[in-house]
Amino acid sequence: MYNHIIVAVDDSSTSTLGLDKAIELARLNGARLEIVHAVDESIFSHITGTTLVKKSDALKALMAEGQDTLDRSAQTATSQGITPDCHLLSSDTQHAADQIAAHVSHSGADLLVVGSHGRRGFQHLLLGSVAEKLLRKVAVSVLIVRE
Repeated sequence: MYNHIIVAVDDSSTSTLGLDKAIELARLNGARLEIVHAVDESIFSHITGTTLVKKSDALKALMAEGQDTLDRSAQTATSQGITPDCHLLSSDTQHAADQIAAHVSHSGADLLVVGSHGRRGFQHLLLGSVAEKLLRKVAVSVLIVRE
């Protein structure tokens, strides 16, 4: 049914559930699995002048954390018999959802899997939802995995 699955990961529990579901679907379908993590550098665009933390140091830390998330996710997939392709996405002009959507559109994938906390109300208004944004932005099927 699916030939190419992309799963977007971060360090959340719902992301772990999404990864597990993507691995299961890849195995059942004999599909290629890609694991992506997006670093949103645009959060630093409003920082000017003197700060307690250098932007370059903070970005290096975010990139290292993102790579660690990808490495752990790849290890999980490999331990279950799936050899994934991994991509660390980063942009100083695009938010995480936009980066993931752009990657999906150029990848040839036919399914995107993403975890979601399912926040509602005020929390959703403040935090937004990468999963919800991806639903509107990608032209492939999206599987949202909730806790």
